[in-house]
Parts: sequence; C-alpha cells; structure tokens
Amino acid sequence: MATVESGGAAPKLVVVASHNANGDRSTVALTIANAALSAGMEVLVFLVSDGVELYRDGSADLAHFTPFRPLGELVESFVKAGGVLAACGSCLQYRGMNEDQNAPGAQVGGVTTLVAWLQAGAATISL
Repeated sequence: MATVESGGAAPKLVVVASHNANGDRSTVALTIANAALSAGMEVLVFLVSDGVELYRDGSADLAHFTPFRPLGELVESFVKAGGVLAACGSCLQYRGMNEDQNAPGAQVGGVTTLVAWLQAGAATISL
C-alpha cells in the first residue's frame, strides 16, 4: 500500500474530494485521479467534508453515474495502481466515523499530509 507521504520525482497531483457517493462529483474526482496515475503521476485523493464517506468500506459500491465506470471500481483500481486515498481525520471525527471503518487501502491523513504534497510541488484539483 502506498503511504500518505509524497515520495519520488514523478509529477504530483492532489485531488481534494468533498462529496460523497450521492452525486457524480466523486466519480469525476476518481476518474481524473485514475487518469493521472495512468499518465505516470503520483496521486493523492484527499477526502474532506462529506467526501470522507468514501473512506467507509462499501460506501462507493452502489454509485454508478453513466457513462463513468462504477465508483467502487474506480476507487479499487486507484488504490491497486498505487494511488493514495487519505481521509481527513478531523472530518471523520466530526461525522462520528471510526478509523477502523476504512475501505481497503484507505488511510487517515491530516492537513499536514496535504501540505506535504503541496510543498513537494503537487498540482491541486478540488471537486
């Protein structure tokens, strides 16, 4: 599993996802994240606000907004390809979620995680 730290010399991208699986914004965020990984970038999807719902195991499994791939499939392929999926710990706590409810490959990260990626030169997209 990839870590929340920004590592190598590849171009970096942070996708800040603030929406849950109830709309297409999460699907668009993960589609962009997967495309960036395929292009050889290091990618962090940082879940904030309602987006931390995607941290919960199984939360993305029923979301499918045609013509996009199913959200659960996008999340799974993102993590398997080495993408970093990190949820804001404070956002989880605010929503009464536990860190142990995580989807496979999902991690908890603080604002320092986001700042470390930005300091390493990551471009940022917010959805």
